[in-house]
Amino acid sequence: AYQTERDGRAIEYFVNGEGPLVVLMASAGREVSDFNELVATLVAGGYRTIAIEAPGIGGSALPDEPMSLRDLATDIDTVLAKESVTDPVVVLGHAFGNRVVRAFSHDHAPRVRAAILIAAGGQKPVPVEASKALRAAFDPTVPANVREENIRMAFFAGDNPIPDYWKVGWYRHTATLQGKSWQQMGDEPWQAAGGVPILVVQADSDTVAPKEDASDALAEEFAGRVEVALIEDAGHALLPEQPDAIAQAILRYLDQLN
Repeated sequence: AYQTERDGRAIEYFVNGEGPLVVLMASAGREVSDFNELVATLVAGGYRTIAIEAPGIGGSALPDEPMSLRDLATDIDTVLAKESVTDPVVVLGHAFGNRVVRAFSHDHAPRVRAAILIAAGGQKPVPVEASKALRAAFDPTVPANVREENIRMAFFAGDNPIPDYWKVGWYRHTATLQGKSWQQMGDEPWQAAGGVPILVVQADSDTVAPKEDASDALAEEFAGRVEVALIEDAGHALLPEQPDAIAQAILRYLDQLN
């Protein structure tokens, strides 16, 4: 792990591989270790990865004040400066992370080759039942068996196994900070990701960011620069459910960029 800081707040990040750079931002209140399998595949495919831990997770400190989505996205800028990265990069975000990378792309479009959005919510409110389940996943007072049911409802399709590391590792204070951050952005067109090319990796059974509210809406609104990879038998978690299908879709897209 590496560290840098911005305004006295520590930021932890992980660097792997050599080649064109992909920056990864995790889901709300989740560790970047969720990307471990994907990172291994990207590195084997000839790419360099930098995964940045959100405030309040690992060695990344929580701030004293609220942060806007733009503030969270600036952590990417800080890490790229620390690593002396000057070439345009690909930014990849899972679930809430998709909002962070879109905000970064909005502010720094010339520095972004493409944005890869996994479980790309943010266009419309989360459906009510999924929203309740999502909140319960972060509630430490909920009994373990009930919590697991909520994690399944919000994140996993059908009977797909929930890995042990998805039953833990829910950082409530981070998720609260993140949940408030995008509400501070007002009407700024951050969702357009600065006009950069976009790959949307869409699960067919996502209850939090269903197809009609996520990939369909993005493909319609930003026609001509959005590609969609539909992943079967997957929910909002995606990464632990269909790692091979996701990796293949992302590598195929990245190889087209080069």
